[in-house]
Amino acid sequence: MDATGAHAFAIPPVSVHRPTTAVEDVVTLVTGVWLLTGTYVDGWAHNNLRDLETFFTPWHAILYSGFAACALWIAALTWRRRAPGARSREAIPAGYGAAAAGVVLFLISGAADFAWHSVFGIEQGLKALFSPSHLGLATGGFLILSAPFSSAWHSPQRSWPRLVPAVVSAMLSGMVAAFILQEFAVFARHGLIQTYTGTAGTPPAVTIPTSSSIMVSLASFFVSTAVLFVPVLLLSLRWRLYAVVPAAMALLPSVALQIMVALRDAWLVPVALIGAVLVGVVWAVVRPKPDRHARLMTAIGLSPVVFWAPYFAGVALHDGALSFSPELWGGTLAWTGLEMLAFAALTVKVRATTGTSPVSPAR
Repeated sequence: MDATGAHAFAIPPVSVHRPTTAVEDVVTLVTGVWLLTGTYVDGWAHNNLRDLETFFTPWHAILYSGFAACALWIAALTWRRRAPGARSREAIPAGYGAAAAGVVLFLISGAADFAWHSVFGIEQGLKALFSPSHLGLATGGFLILSAPFSSAWHSPQRSWPRLVPAVVSAMLSGMVAAFILQEFAVFARHGLIQTYTGTAGTPPAVTIPTSSSIMVSLASFFVSTAVLFVPVLLLSLRWRLYAVVPAAMALLPSVALQIMVALRDAWLVPVALIGAVLVGVVWAVVRPKPDRHARLMTAIGLSPVVFWAPYFAGVALHDGALSFSPELWGGTLAWTGLEMLAFAALTVKVRATTGTSPVSPAR
């Protein structure tokens, strides 16, 4: 691993940037939840409403007012830290530099979004996820919401109660990624692993999937696994997590995505809950710690396996049959476990190279 890659996981030396307090990080998250709520409400509109013909909508009002709250709060944090004779960027709180850039990017993308809609109209369905302005908005939102996590990462001496904002920040950032990658979201629909045949007037029957549908399904599981469990991995590299944390971080984005599509497969919510409980059981039994690499890799490798397994079982029970053969669904589970195991092996190796010490929650 080269020096540049190792430095990315190192705790930097004390800088001129003053850190935020736990209360300030909580306020950042409150405004961030406002922004994220507007994002998902807007996603609900694009998924469920037809003939969207104007930029000025109630859901855009929630989205952009949430952004305004975030921007004003980050500006206020920076203003409080201004020192005579110091450069303006040095007043940005420690860990909030990317968030400040996110505010600028979101503002530019918002203006571009208005221009885009004025010229090309309002996107619906899959097209909304390819709009360059929407991608800019999502990236800006991700940078803003990740600020408390980044702040905690740069501050090695923090008790567990002060690290709660970092956990919430990682989860909310993952939810931004889940939103913009929603077409790959496993728990947004159950037809991902099912192939149907039938004629008009007859109920569809489950049949054997095509090679292309299998590849699309596997890609969706890969993407969803990374979106849900990479934030868990990053947190567990620095702090020992209680079992409820990875369970909640897997469950809440999955439920939010199902709500965004108007609960078209509402029965998947309890299925996701079962998977989340199993993730919590894995972490409670294995008890991974940042300095216990084998336990950490075991827990993060098993997490997607036990989380996705109820999905396959639930779909099979709901439809009475499963398009995927045991080789396919079993292989998909194995692939997702190997994916997270590979991520864990890589990041653990980087941490070992940097020689940084982990931080554990207060007891």
